Amino acid sequence: MKLRGFCRLLILSFFFWLIVLEVIIFYNSTAFTDLLELEPYKETVNSYEVGLRSEHWDDARIARILQEKIRVHCLVYMDRSDYNFGAQKARHIAKTWGRRCSRLSIVNQRNITLLQAYRQIYEEYHNELDWLLVVYLDSYVVMENLRYLLAQYAPSEHIYFSAEHAVYVYAHVGRVSTTDYIFSSEALEQLATRNCLQDEIFFRECLTRMRRGPSEWLLPFNVPAELIPYSLRNHFWLWPCSFRVVYHNQSWESCFGGAVLYPYCRAMQMYVLEFSLYHLRPYGHVNPLPQLGSPNPLMSIASRPPNDQRAKLLYRSVRIICLVLTWPKKYMSGARAISETWGRHCNRVVYYGSSTGTTISGLQIVGLNATDTRSKLWGKTKAAFRHAYRNYGHEADWFYKADDDTYAIMENMRKLLRRHSPAKPIYFGSPFKLGSNLYMSGGAGYVLSKKAVELLNHGAAEECLPGDQGVEDYAMGQCLRLLDVQAGDSRDLFGRQRFFSLSLEHFLIPNRDNEGFWLQEYLYQTTGTGMECCSSYSISMHNVSPYEMHFLESILYKRRPYGLLAGHPPPRKSRKHGLRKQQYNI
Repeated sequence: MKLRGFCRLLILSFFFWLIVLEVIIFYNSTAFTDLLELEPYKETVNSYEVGLRSEHWDDARIARILQEKIRVHCLVYMDRSDYNFGAQKARHIAKTWGRRCSRLSIVNQRNITLLQAYRQIYEEYHNELDWLLVVYLDSYVVMENLRYLLAQYAPSEHIYFSAEHAVYVYAHVGRVSTTDYIFSSEALEQLATRNCLQDEIFFRECLTRMRRGPSEWLLPFNVPAELIPYSLRNHFWLWPCSFRVVYHNQSWESCFGGAVLYPYCRAMQMYVLEFSLYHLRPYGHVNPLPQLGSPNPLMSIASRPPNDQRAKLLYRSVRIICLVLTWPKKYMSGARAISETWGRHCNRVVYYGSSTGTTISGLQIVGLNATDTRSKLWGKTKAAFRHAYRNYGHEADWFYKADDDTYAIMENMRKLLRRHSPAKPIYFGSPFKLGSNLYMSGGAGYVLSKKAVELLNHGAAEECLPGDQGVEDYAMGQCLRLLDVQAGDSRDLFGRQRFFSLSLEHFLIPNRDNEGFWLQEYLYQTTGTGMECCSSYSISMHNVSPYEMHFLESILYKRRPYGLLAGHPPPRKSRKHGLRKQQYNI
């Protein structure tokens, strides 16, 4: 009996520890992370001051002409349920896209109905507007694209545009379905003077007697929730365009580039859009301008092709090989998105995984016979640099290592590197510190000169951390320091950073992160606040989804807000207050 009891106890103990082991493995797996994504999301809005940008280099003459000729009164409304954060979010709208309205009105439906607001705006401002835009709090409006759309119609027409946006449990401030409208001045007059604003029934009846314009660029969205990835709950504004690409075969460029508004937008994301749309630019590339046909011949504008001669010159003179470290789960998402977006701007891009293979989309993965665990990423990184140097070293001046959720603007990287010799042992990235040790963040990626890679390949085994174990970016920093490779200063002349180890939100939004958040402990330098945090020629950002990569690619290279042509700063000698360039003193 004692032996039987001992055997039973042994078996129970075995199964107990087996379950414990399975729980530990699951806790550290991506499946557990994905499960956390199922938590519904609702936005909390805080007060912060992001400020305005100090320099404006774009050629904005066409945009200014349209702003003068097409007067848009913007009406932003809060639902009755928005009593917690609605007013605060409305203030953020006034500081972002609302500044480009001819006039901005914000109403709370607890105090006045939308129909009453229409009447009030007509009575007070009908002589000052050509169009009335009506949107909910969660919409970010690209006013230049809106005026481009409206320039093709006459405000004297009885015409309106509308787009319905369904409610989802992970939507932002509000949890109500909404309808955004654009009314011509003539349509607004008809609504106000023909008994159309008594109630919703009369209102909708009057709309049936007007012409309804095409509304696809308002991104109407009402699809089953089962089709929406939960991983997008914090960046839900991306999904209306992504859905069209995935299910309707529409191009990324036409949707992201031509959109008039992005629904479901968080307040923080509005500032990221402000920076991305109006201040971020690829060096040496002037975006194209579509043709504008208008009933008013004075507003007809011919198309202009892109001008990327300077970018092409740098492409030939500053040759960069990109090393993208990926893993099987990301082959068809992150790695594929890079191959379709910023990877095309590398002189060569090589994808490194744990095993050799070719994906369904034709993406070739170089196998390194290495595991995909984070603890052995140092070994995988060393192997990637060794392979790239041996096989493609004759093609490159610089080697840039990136993760499969990093987005890089290669033209801006070439702008930084053009004044440095690849024969000098030096590297650049987002500088972190741990104790007295300086190293470059792995998430933002880091770029090594050819000489630095040569030293790395010849000295990594003998002088640096041997084997596969080690935190990749910290180990790389230690290794390069032992090899006398210098850590370069990548800040621009205004002292603003160009490599970002996390998403732009963490740097753009003051006090975005809680006190004690790890980022501030690791940053080697303090960064500017708000819009002054980040260089117009920023190079890389981390934690970028495949959908965001396509958005950035569209608005940087294909279609900026209409009428804005990317400009470049004046010659260096005319900038008296720039930061003196220097190397880190380490």
